[in-house]
Amino acid sequence: MAMLPKLQKILHPEKFNLILYYTITSFVTIGIISFVVGWICQHKENQELMKQSEEYAHYFITHINHDIYKEFLLPMLRKGKQIDPENNYRQFRRLDRVIRKSLYGLHIKELYLYNMEGHIIYSTVQEHVGLTLNRGVNRKLDSAICGIPASEVRLAGTRDSESAYVEECLLESYYPIYDMQKNEFKKDYQVGVIKIYQEISGFTKQAAKVRKKAIIITGSSMGVLFFILFLIVLKAERIIAVRTKQLVDARNTLELKVDERTHEIRKAYKELQDTQRRLIQSEKLASIGTLAAGLAHEVNNPLASVAGCAEGLIERLKYFMSQREKLDCEKELKIFPEYLKIICDETYRCKSIISNLLNFARHSEPKFERIDIRSLICDALSAVQYQFQSKRQNVQLGLSEEACYVIGDTQQLQQVFHNLIINALHATETGGDIHLSAFRNQTHIQIIIKDSGVGIKPEHLDKIFDPFFTTKSMGKGTGLGLAICYGIINIHNGSIEAFSEGSGKGATFTISLPLAADGITGNSL
Repeated sequence: MAMLPKLQKILHPEKFNLILYYTITSFVTIGIISFVVGWICQHKENQELMKQSEEYAHYFITHINHDIYKEFLLPMLRKGKQIDPENNYRQFRRLDRVIRKSLYGLHIKELYLYNMEGHIIYSTVQEHVGLTLNRGVNRKLDSAICGIPASEVRLAGTRDSESAYVEECLLESYYPIYDMQKNEFKKDYQVGVIKIYQEISGFTKQAAKVRKKAIIITGSSMGVLFFILFLIVLKAERIIAVRTKQLVDARNTLELKVDERTHEIRKAYKELQDTQRRLIQSEKLASIGTLAAGLAHEVNNPLASVAGCAEGLIERLKYFMSQREKLDCEKELKIFPEYLKIICDETYRCKSIISNLLNFARHSEPKFERIDIRSLICDALSAVQYQFQSKRQNVQLGLSEEACYVIGDTQQLQQVFHNLIINALHATETGGDIHLSAFRNQTHIQIIIKDSGVGIKPEHLDKIFDPFFTTKSMGKGTGLGLAICYGIINIHNGSIEAFSEGSGKGATFTISLPLAADGITGNSL
């Protein structure tokens, strides 16, 4: 696991050296493949040489078997002598001559002649004659006694089947020998076993040579292939380097453009924020200007009346005091109550304007409760209808038969309906229809106050809820009624909209308030 981070670091795209890793991998692969091929060829060569040696040994063992029978056993048997070379020196010498003659020129280091009991009756190593190997000690000897030849390679520095040290590479072979009759071997009559040590050091040298040759040929072939692939990889590595450089340049260019665009967007956003702040400030100043102009307009007129009456009274009082003896006091003083009443009325008018303005600005805390909007409409209509006894106005009610409960402030909502109904009555002073309706849907209560009166000009629809904006004649409105309505409906999470097709085509005010859910009261809010 500790090698994994190092391997990941080596294989990282920015650290990866294609040529270096390809060269190392190729050399390691060539070395491994060459070694394996050399070992395989050497193993095959050894098997082939051993097979040839066994075939060669089988050939001359047959020849020795024939010579022993013809030149030693048959003459001894014809003379009626008992065969015992182990104890009869003359028989041993004769047998030794026959065998050595047969072995002359061959690479046979040692030869042993066993009887069927594993007893050595002859050996080129004379001191071994007379020894006996019990069955089961040497499996190859046992195999040969059973008529099956057996061989095994003994490498230099190892030990043979009798635990004797082997100085050079030998092939230890066991072959059965048979009796003969009419110059043919009797395969069903085995008389013993011949063991030979065949010197095969030349074979091992030849196998090593084959291995070396295989390694050289394989390494050379792989080297040529490596060189061809190296040229291809080198070309590919250069192409990759060029493509990588192009990608890096494109990435850097793209990042630069992104930074530039980001800077431009931030700059534009900052400018937009500054512009928005200036617009808000301008809107505030415009609102303050509108408010101040409206207030000045509404207050200036009654104040002008008050000032005119007061100046008139002062002038008349000065004139009266200077001509008191000549004037009719009762006649001159008769005008004073009229002037003082005008001053009083105009003063109260100013007070009313100021009070309405304070109410609009202060927004007294509403007292929410569960109320049926239909009763508020009826109460508001009853309160104002006595002021307008004109028969030229036709007022119609179209209230829902279902209860229309909302959560709201009774006084504030009643003021809204009061203001809208008075506006409708003012708009139809010369005659017209007024229709009041309220109905509910799944989530809201909708109230519509529609008249067929003077209507609203399209350019005034956007300003109609602004404070002190009014189209009424002097003394009939302060321009605060609709602004107050708008503020109250907004507090109740509702909406109010005005619609008119233009002057003389009537106006429609639509109020939408959230429907009170069953079980919800004002105290639950």
